Amino acid sequence: MKYKIIYPASLLILFLITLLVNLIFFNRTYRNSNADVTIRITRGDNLRSIAKVLEDSGVVYNKSLFEITGRIFGYQNKIIAGEYKFSNGLTNLDVLKEITDVERYRNEQITVPEGMNIRQIGRLLQRLYGLDSARFVRETYNDSLVSLLGIEADNLEGYLFPDTYDFVFSPSENREKMVVSRMAAEFRNKILDSIKTELEDRDLKLKEVITVASIIEGETRYEPEKKTIAGVYYNRLKKRMKLEADPTVQYALPNGPKRVLTYSDLKTESPYNTYLNRGLPPGPINNPGTGSIMAAIEPESNNYLYFVAKGDGSHRFAQTYDQHKKNIKQYKEFLQEQENKKQENNNK
Repeated sequence: MKYKIIYPASLLILFLITLLVNLIFFNRTYRNSNADVTIRITRGDNLRSIAKVLEDSGVVYNKSLFEITGRIFGYQNKIIAGEYKFSNGLTNLDVLKEITDVERYRNEQITVPEGMNIRQIGRLLQRLYGLDSARFVRETYNDSLVSLLGIEADNLEGYLFPDTYDFVFSPSENREKMVVSRMAAEFRNKILDSIKTELEDRDLKLKEVITVASIIEGETRYEPEKKTIAGVYYNRLKKRMKLEADPTVQYALPNGPKRVLTYSDLKTESPYNTYLNRGLPPGPINNPGTGSIMAAIEPESNNYLYFVAKGDGSHRFAQTYDQHKKNIKQYKEFLQEQENKKQENNNK
């Protein structure tokens, strides 16, 4: 009978291979704390960047070993964006299976800022949360939701309440429809139900109020000025002056919004362009927050007809065009000062 002799060197190599396999695939990571760790993976994050976040958070022991595991098993192109909670004592394979499991229910905390239009919200949801932007926009044209709110509109632009929401998405659920439905329901609960009496008492129409509010939201985030700006717009409407509101032009631009509008932009043919058309645009141009909506309902009583930015987030207001021109001159001087400072810093 012949026996195979296993030499010490072979045993050592076998031991090292076993140790390495165990270290890479099956070694569990333990943190000092037993509390779960929450990690957000956004659409477009790659395996390497995710590995670093996981290592920094103590979910995995070594980012390089985690990345190697992911590539060996082909997980690098299967990662699903979302919010994940990881308990203590997980292996690299445990974590990878978690972030690539298409059957898993996912907790998502979604924040939609004030002043975004439906196209911008769609892009935000796709970039940060992995939702389908085009599908989200289509869901805002849901006739049943529009009817439920009792509004005269083709879509829900202006009637999606900006807020932070907690969702639990199932694998087969239409996440885009769920987000639209929830935001529309919040608008009904937090806005429509609370202002209904005021609208009736002041003989105001919901569509006009939300349209004005959306323009205010597009003009400023500075809460103390919102009612003043509302007063300006109502004054211009009473005098049948064009509103000449830049945010309406931004909305009208096919590829907008832009950082800075040009004079040619102001000539963009659109019913939303208030530089070309008198009165309010056909509907809201974004989804305003509570502050802007209340400003549109309760505007400041003033005689201002013009306003221009100061450069610090606030504005200068004027009753006459001559005063407005002086304010514009001050703003241009401010911009020139900023440019000069920038050039000085670049030359240092």
